[in-house]
Amino acid sequence: MTVVLPASLMARGWQTVHGDVEGLVAGDGSLTPRFILVGEAPGETEVTAQKPFTGRAGVELDKSLAVLGVTRADIFITSAYHSRPFHQRTKIAKRTGAAYLKKDNRPPTQREIRQQAFLLDYELAQLPTDLILTIGNVGLRRLLGPTYRVGTVHGQLFTGPVQCYDAATQKYVPTKRIYRVMPTFHPAAVFYNRQLQLALTADLARFKQLL
Repeated sequence: MTVVLPASLMARGWQTVHGDVEGLVAGDGSLTPRFILVGEAPGETEVTAQKPFTGRAGVELDKSLAVLGVTRADIFITSAYHSRPFHQRTKIAKRTGAAYLKKDNRPPTQREIRQQAFLLDYELAQLPTDLILTIGNVGLRRLLGPTYRVGTVHGQLFTGPVQCYDAATQKYVPTKRIYRVMPTFHPAAVFYNRQLQLALTADLARFKQLL
């Protein structure tokens, strides 16, 4: 089930879309989740389906959830950025030799993330759980700060406030609420580096103990 974002927030979310970004995908899942999963940003399939993690990375995510003994219905899945960032590339069709434009996914910029920060802040504020699993660097840094790297802190549990964006000062400030945050690798990272699978499995085993 999707956290119902007020129409005013949805309108603001669309207004932040600029340049090579498209769509707006709200978080989805249980409103009383066992934990909150924070990813990077939607891709093409997510924008089409209007649900997070429905593409190839979603297949890998489902495997991780099975290891944890939960389903999507048990958790809440959202992203650091709620629109799809992309860049266009000119490619050549193999069969015809014709040139065409293709949209490739890209990570959101820090400016883009700040412009939609209120969406994730709102979702977190509406959910009763304090346990968060971040996957990849983007979700991790959005909540804990730019100095964190998943390669060095994965599998560690951080207890304390997370970052929320204060529009008045245009800075991130700590939440009053205390959260438990564990970072791990993005499922897509395993596609390109299968050696990460062992580390991901170990992280999931640690996280499962918290459940």
